[in-house]
Amino acid sequence: MDRRRARDTAPPRWAPALWGAYAQAVAFAAAAVTAFLSSDVAAGFDAEAATRWWPLAAFAVGFVAASNAVRHTGGLAGARRNGSIALAVMVFAALALALAPFFAFAVGAAGVLGAAAGLTVMIAGRVVAAAEIGDGSASVTLSAAALLGGIAAGVGALFALPLYGWRGVFGLVVVLAALAAWQFAAYVPSERER
Repeated sequence: MDRRRARDTAPPRWAPALWGAYAQAVAFAAAAVTAFLSSDVAAGFDAEAATRWWPLAAFAVGFVAASNAVRHTGGLAGARRNGSIALAVMVFAALALALAPFFAFAVGAAGVLGAAAGLTVMIAGRVVAAAEIGDGSASVTLSAAALLGGIAAGVGALFALPLYGWRGVFGLVVVLAALAAWQFAAYVPSERER
């Protein structure tokens, strides 16, 4: 009877895939926002013109290093825990970038944000792929939609920039990442629930 009740109260298979795709979208949005606002971050600290792309470079190095350090395929052992941790780090890194007191701190925070985003993309991608919705093409579609959503969020950041400034836009990334961390932890099954 307990097995039946657990099956009836378990979230649908698509819920982890949707929240995994949302987590990917937030990570891609953090990348797009950093790319589009890197020169604004540098200008905010009156950094030299030669250093205006340093936040983007730090983000890119962190993203590539972290995403290549994670297994791209395989089981989901620890996906809930590791994905939630990566998203939490993304929240704090985006907050650190938004509140950065000087330019070198902002560059370091951008690097940590990139690493957390890279981990999130890879871990959440495995969750989306493991959902096996339909014939599997839905997983690819969800990840593609996450990428497009992230790019759209970056473009939206350009429209939000005059209203909130670059610090406020990174504050919006904090809010989106916090929601992703909360829902990812709630809907991705743990090892015991599989």
